Amino acid sequence: MQNVERIWGFCDLFVDKSYDLNKVNLIEKLGFNTIALNTHVEEVSEAPKKKKKKSEPTETKDFVPLPVEIPEEMKKNSKLNILQRVTIEFSDSSIAPKLNKSENIRRYDIIAVVPKTLQAFQYACGSLDIDVITFDPQIRIPFKVTRKLYRQAVERGIFFELMYSAAIRDSMSRKNIISTAHNYHAVGKSKNIIVTSGAESCSQCRGIHDVINLGFILGLNGNQCLEVIRDNAHRLILKTQGRKCGKHYMEVCNLEVNENKTHEE
Repeated sequence: MQNVERIWGFCDLFVDKSYDLNKVNLIEKLGFNTIALNTHVEEVSEAPKKKKKKSEPTETKDFVPLPVEIPEEMKKNSKLNILQRVTIEFSDSSIAPKLNKSENIRRYDIIAVVPKTLQAFQYACGSLDIDVITFDPQIRIPFKVTRKLYRQAVERGIFFELMYSAAIRDSMSRKNIISTAHNYHAVGKSKNIIVTSGAESCSQCRGIHDVINLGFILGLNGNQCLEVIRDNAHRLILKTQGRKCGKHYMEVCNLEVNENKTHEE
């Protein structure tokens, strides 16, 4: 009997879609077992609708693009678990009907949002069916993250993300990331935190031990430093599977059974 259960291991749940997939094996060499390729969706201001003639067919354009196409050869040869993630910017609750109408969003494993206003953050924490709340590290969060909203998001199984690649690129992002991390510790004791690379190239990726050590700078304790790239990531992946299959507490995997039995009569 052979168990085919996936081993998620150490996870980097944000690798930018611009990353060269021919070099994805370098992430595996750094100690990671699972990655998520991210597609970013910027907030688009709605232009005034033009009047259409009755004869013209109505066009319904999906605002969420299709996920990154992974070559079949890579799927066969790579030992990495490769997930699909989408990160959507939004400013108010009008995002909900767009998400409900989107067919492409169902093709993604992880749904993350970037709330750009306090109203959007409140809606993300309290109502929106998502997995991750994240912020652009190049810009300081334009509102206060309160203890009440943070706790509400945690109770709903939502995770907060900290990306470290931007800290490598410039000092302002580094200050914003550290400030955000310590704020999460102050209001929520750093619960439900995941640390990802947000890498656009292999030069922006770091090994698991470097990421664990980075956790101390982000105000995490020894256990949390490990949780942010393993245990919390596993819980997040289980949550995403729950959204597709309904609420569940276990995952049932197929087993290959060798039934070479002789029956004596």
